[in-house]
Amino acid sequence: MSISFRDYPDIKSALDERSLNPQVRTAFQHALRGREWLSCLDLGAGAGASLWRLLNADLKADLAITAVDPDRDLLELALRRLAVLLRARDFEVATPGPDHIQARRGGRSISIEFVAAGPEDFNRQEPTRQFDVVVAHHVTDLLPTQAMADRIASWLKPQGVFYAALNYDTGTTVFPAYRDADLEQRILATYDSAMETRRMRDQPAEAAKPGGWLHGALLESQLDILAQGASDWNLTPLRRAYRDQDDLCLDAVLAHIRDEADRSGGIGPRALDAWHRDRRQEIDRRRLGLIVHQVDVLARRGA
Repeated sequence: MSISFRDYPDIKSALDERSLNPQVRTAFQHALRGREWLSCLDLGAGAGASLWRLLNADLKADLAITAVDPDRDLLELALRRLAVLLRARDFEVATPGPDHIQARRGGRSISIEFVAAGPEDFNRQEPTRQFDVVVAHHVTDLLPTQAMADRIASWLKPQGVFYAALNYDTGTTVFPAYRDADLEQRILATYDSAMETRRMRDQPAEAAKPGGWLHGALLESQLDILAQGASDWNLTPLRRAYRDQDDLCLDAVLAHIRDEADRSGGIGPRALDAWHRDRRQEIDRRRLGLIVHQVDVLARRGA
């Protein structure tokens, strides 16, 4: 089964939600409590998962949100979904333009602006703009690690907070054991290496140690770490049943691993295809499990 890029955010939404580190999430919500007004930047907003969580955080503050993503179609989907969510919460919702939501309930106001741009393009458009809050998923998919940390520090107001969720943290485990353990080890090592190359291309080698890469980059950008914890994806069948849409997520992750190994040229195509076929059959049999190591971080800019 082939999972389209457009469908993937919805398929993994329940997995993402249950994988978030609860201590980091609670610390993030606590950092926002008591504020009367907050300006927020959502980087890589996609179909609006981070915005949905922000709107469900039981905040009393007025919110001015800027949602940035290069995919205009995903932003349009986010706009429609968030308008439905806000109306269900008894907000009066207006869309004064194709890229804007304005919602009011009693004395509270929520404004959401949708900007179709990548982080560098957005920075060129708004070079001096700053926010009380920046949120992002998979932050190093957007820019190299240190460059992104520096950019985020520049976007934060003094005492502003950055919540980075579900960031790949070196390591993918597949089980039960494969009949050719050496082959699978080489396939997974190739995948992990490709992920490392993408996010570590501007970092010294020692920063690649698990748990250290984003933490170190944020400290280098003069941000203080308020909370950090694991947010691993755990796609393990329980009592021979997958939770939510984990089987579809597994299928998509296996395809990604196979594609990275194929691009590397280091694994023979026949062996790689056989591995992929065997592992997919184990999904059908409700046997295959996979853990992807990830980390959540909450940081704050100084005064």
